[in-house]
Amino acid sequence: MAQNEALVNMLVQETGCDHEIASMLLRFTDGDLDGARRILKSVSKDVFIIKAKFVAETSGEFGAFMFCYDEKEKGVKRLISVITDTRDIGKIDVETGWRDFEEELYRYLKSTFIDSLRVEQFEKSIYSKDFLKKIGTMFKSGKPLKKETMHGVLIRELYNIFPDTNIAIKFEMEVTDAFELNKALKEQEEVAEVEEIENKELKGREEEKKQRGKGKDQSLVVMKVDPVLSPVGGTEIRFLEFGDEIQVRITDEREIAEYLADLIGGRVLGERIPVVAKVVEVQELDEGYASVLTQFGPGIMGLFRALADVKVASVANMEEGQLPGGMRNREITPVIVVGGIVLGVILFVLLLFLSR
Repeated sequence: MAQNEALVNMLVQETGCDHEIASMLLRFTDGDLDGARRILKSVSKDVFIIKAKFVAETSGEFGAFMFCYDEKEKGVKRLISVITDTRDIGKIDVETGWRDFEEELYRYLKSTFIDSLRVEQFEKSIYSKDFLKKIGTMFKSGKPLKKETMHGVLIRELYNIFPDTNIAIKFEMEVTDAFELNKALKEQEEVAEVEEIENKELKGREEEKKQRGKGKDQSLVVMKVDPVLSPVGGTEIRFLEFGDEIQVRITDEREIAEYLADLIGGRVLGERIPVVAKVVEVQELDEGYASVLTQFGPGIMGLFRALADVKVASVANMEEGQLPGGMRNREITPVIVVGGIVLGVILFVLLLFLSR
């Protein structure tokens, strides 16, 4: 038990994932620390980080800020901003890595006089639904960011706060994942007491968002799967509900998907075979289609799209004993059927021979 707890703590420290997620992943991988690492490393880079500095020349104020937009949760997870009349903040380099950039901002918060009113106005605008809607259309995984568009959005937010006719801004963007973000926060808390920061409202907002996200299922890996069709005795996709169990094949060809398919029992001798997955969500799409999100384990998901009236093999509609215990995730192949027939013939011949 102590050794398992040591592995959990090691995974938490290395990756920044929650203790609960680390524990579940290690159970899921049967204590394979390297396998749990591989799963976490394959998590989508869907946290977008904007680092920026600006100057409002007419009012003589300078500023720098950083915020992280989580595409999955559609919200700003972390935000820190400094607005001051001290020109020195202009020396901060937006080209530096986001963790160093954030450290610099916290250093300025501790040592520089801050325009608290402007900071409050700015942060309120960044958290606003209108701003989130604008950037939500720009921040998409795998989609290149048009810097000109982002520049226009940021400048408009600043013009709402400063009555200047001349605002210059410089910014850069990075991408990371939620666990790396969380890891950086933990490390930061180890070297500095957040309570000492003048802008205490920032911590309150971050803590509130942190608590809100706890307990929420996190999609670590989403694999492409295909449902096993059952035109006669199956269940129409439109009638599937949360918690229903259906059969799917893992068709995703990524390396992490192959590892998971082997782990789950969805691949034998290189051949993809059906496995049972729990339905998490069924979403209706256009033109009679539906999207189905399934779950194999903690954060290990499968996704497919099909016509909503297609019937899929549902465990609820299978006869009891049709998929016994350890064979629930395997098909009854023609080889097994033929073998059974041959065995029956042999037994019949033996009985005839012995009865003579």
